[in-house]
Amino acid sequence: MSKEVKGIQLSQVRALAPLKIVRVFNERGLANLVSHPRPQRPGLGLTGYLKHIHAGRIQIFGKTEAGYLASLKGEERGRCLRNYFALKLPGVIVAESIEPEADWIAAAARHNTPLLVSELHTAPLISRLNAYLYQYFSKTIKLNGVLMDIMGQGVLITGASGIGKSETALELVNKGYQLIADDVAEFYIDSNDELVGRANEVIKNLMEVRGLGIINVNDIFGASAVLDEKRLNLVINLEKWDPKKKYDRLGEDNLYFKILGLEVPLINLPVGPGRNLSTIIEVALRNFLAKKAGRLTYLESRGPAAPPAPPGAPEEPHTGGGEP
Repeated sequence: MSKEVKGIQLSQVRALAPLKIVRVFNERGLANLVSHPRPQRPGLGLTGYLKHIHAGRIQIFGKTEAGYLASLKGEERGRCLRNYFALKLPGVIVAESIEPEADWIAAAARHNTPLLVSELHTAPLISRLNAYLYQYFSKTIKLNGVLMDIMGQGVLITGASGIGKSETALELVNKGYQLIADDVAEFYIDSNDELVGRANEVIKNLMEVRGLGIINVNDIFGASAVLDEKRLNLVINLEKWDPKKKYDRLGEDNLYFKILGLEVPLINLPVGPGRNLSTIIEVALRNFLAKKAGRLTYLESRGPAAPPAPPGAPEEPHTGGGEP
């Protein structure tokens, strides 16, 4: 089930340690809602062209904006600030520890717009804020399965309850791979339009193993055995072996699993007695990576099959050794 978010309070943005916010002016406006996932630099908006200034976006001031305002004098500067802040913006973050002028603060206060000062340069400030807001506003969906990093690839292992997903994941962790989420993984689309999975905070680093109960993977295997999140590259579905079902034996199937509108490659693995699933998953990953690198599959390397000979055509002479 997916969900959408309508807005985030500016106070939550202020609390983000990576943004290095050091001062806040007009704190009464910290309850303002940001309703857009991308921050915005005003650009021509400060000159009076306000058509494309989005009232729901956090505004970013850097040296260019500060320098332009400093170049304006008297009534022209006052008119510029009045028109700009009259848009009732949710907030402005000023980069590089630039100290807002008194008339900036006053014009913003009239429309309940906070001014936040960050130590960061403009580019990393926008990058970090953009990544956080995209994650916050993105549609999310929760899926049953175990999400792991195997050979640098994000792999979601799915299957019916009791089929052995967690036990297989435990074997893979013991081999040196990393766990992101057990039982339920939450996915969102990041600012690069890529599908990223993570664990719910309540079950982060935890794994349920039948007979052992709930174990903390971080405590048992160390911090190197867990990851916070990972881009999803492949879905491996474990299903009970059905002798009546026809399985892919030549690697020619190209299946996909759709999540939030994006298609992810899918491999179905039948589970039967005596199958070492962790090793089979490792081999499946190596084969998947080989295909991504452009290696030919078995069928592609053989080329197209020769057409059958027409009836009555003479047989080709036998040239091999032994009996004809």
